[in-house]
Amino acid sequence: MGTWGTGLYADDTACDVRDAFRDALRAGADAQEAEARVLDAFAEELADPDERAVVRLALADTQSRLGRLTPSARREALALLDAGGDLERHREAGAAEVRRRAAVLRRLRTRLEGPQPEPRPLPARRPTPARAVPGSVYAYRARSGQPYLLRVVGLADVGCSTGPVVRFLDHPGPDLPDPAALAQIPERRHHPRWKRTEVVIRDDARAERDQAGLVLVGEHPVPPLTPSPNGRTASTWAELRTYLETRDDLARTTG
Repeated sequence: MGTWGTGLYADDTACDVRDAFRDALRAGADAQEAEARVLDAFAEELADPDERAVVRLALADTQSRLGRLTPSARREALALLDAGGDLERHREAGAAEVRRRAAVLRRLRTRLEGPQPEPRPLPARRPTPARAVPGSVYAYRARSGQPYLLRVVGLADVGCSTGPVVRFLDHPGPDLPDPAALAQIPERRHHPRWKRTEVVIRDDARAERDQAGLVLVGEHPVPPLTPSPNGRTASTWAELRTYLETRDDLARTTG
């Protein structure tokens, strides 16, 4: 995914640096040893001028938030900030993006130059939530009563994690299909009213699906995931529910 925003951790590499430092602490390393392990693990990125700042800034921020900022990490990060940080990486996205990133870097400088907190206990890793698995078919019933089917066709990187990739099935309703018939239902084609045909879900968990009103209908094998010719968008389950409701409203007002 690379970079998808101006936040300090709106970047795959920054997320990986944060997780690697935390994992080293959990394994028993002190701050200096954990830092050394991170720098060794990200030697290739540190050699890349575009990635070096991402690694150094994420490492210093992570240390500071945990009350474990080392003199070396602070020194390297402040030197990079004095040189402008990584604003050049964001210039292609426009002046507004550069301004937002600059504000992020100013806040980071304030954190690094200010008083540091006492070392905080490292939170335990959260248990992995129950993920949607490829082959699963879910139904969402709109307020009108019309059911919409979504099939999980694979997994993809989204943000700092991996999420299910879903495609819509072209099911007329109004009843849910027999699970044995799921393999015969075609995928919904791109249409002016259905511009989204493939969505990768952020923050997937069973609780999120339940809250959004998704119900498991059944499963059937899916072929290897091939890129959608219409591209892919990212969404939470709740946002996808809203999208389905708007499609349903549109269908009822336009026929």
